[in-house]
This record gives sequence, structure tokens and C-alpha cells, in this order.
Amino acid sequence: MDDTTLIKKIEHAISESAHEQISHLKRGRVERTFTTDLANKLKLIFETGNITVDPFYNKHGDASKRLNGDLIEIDIAIHERSIDNNNLVAIELETNNNPKRDDLWKLEGLTQELGGYGYQLGLFIVFGVSEKAGEIITLEWYKNGEPL
Repeated sequence: MDDTTLIKKIEHAISESAHEQISHLKRGRVERTFTTDLANKLKLIFETGNITVDPFYNKHGDASKRLNGDLIEIDIAIHERSIDNNNLVAIELETNNNPKRDDLWKLEGLTQELGGYGYQLGLFIVFGVSEKAGEIITLEWYKNGEPL
């Protein structure tokens, strides 16, 4: 699937989730619950054939996923399990009005062919909570280890 189509489909699902989960986001930081909800929405769009959507994914074949020697977990992976040549999108998500941005290094590494896992795209997204519930504070796409 080409980059433009991936981005369009994912951004549509993100917009729907932000709107549908606004009452949940008003309660404060709900990252794991919101991530699971978004992953379920993405499953309806992307799960065909061998492609799956996995929240909180940390596997690489039978081993744990590592990057720069560190164990990592991807908030949402859109990919084909057990192989690296069909890794579509790695998503790192925060529900926080003041994002730490501490997971950007993962997206930079995961979207690199050499030394990473060759994800076609990476996405860093931040959803506002409490008084900023439903607001998309940050939406940054990555390709080849760099912001688009």
C-alpha cells in the first residue's frame, strides 16, 4: 500500500477515535485504553490476508524486539507477524497535554531499513486529555528515520 493511502486511512481512524472517545479522554491520561480502541478501529481497515494490527507489540520472530540494544514495545504495529518485509506502520501514542516525546527515537530507528525493522512509516501522535480532550496535539509522520 502506498504512503498516501496509509496516511489517509490512519488519519481518518484517528479523527474518528478522538471524537468517539472524547468523554474517556476527559477523565485524564488513558493511553493504554485509548491505544487499544484505536488499534481495534485500525483492525477493521487493515486486517486482510497476512496483515494484522497489534497493540503493545514487542516480538520479532520468537525473540523480543530490540533497537539500539534496548528492549522495545510498539504501541501499535500494522504489519505481517514474523517477517520484516511487510512492516507497514509503527505508531507511538501519548494521551497527555504536555507530551514527553521520549519515544521518537523508536520511530526513527523502526523506519530505517538498516539497523531497524524497515517499517514503511512511523507515526507519533498525541491526544489531549481533560480540558483538551479530543484535540490532536501532535501528529508527526516518519519515513526512513526522518520526519516527513
